[in-house]
Amino acid sequence: MFAVSPELTRRYEAWLAQQDIMANQRPHHHKWLRYCLDFCHKYSFR
Repeated sequence: MFAVSPELTRRYEAWLAQQDIMANQRPHHHKWLRYCLDFCHKYSFR
């Protein structure tokens, strides 16, 4: 699976907090971010 950089993780976590995403739901959002980035990388999708 695609490895998300620490900088992107930090920025995404800040965005999730800004959007009032509950802390217990954030791991699910991080999982889907990784899936999305992996898909885009694997299939050369921008």
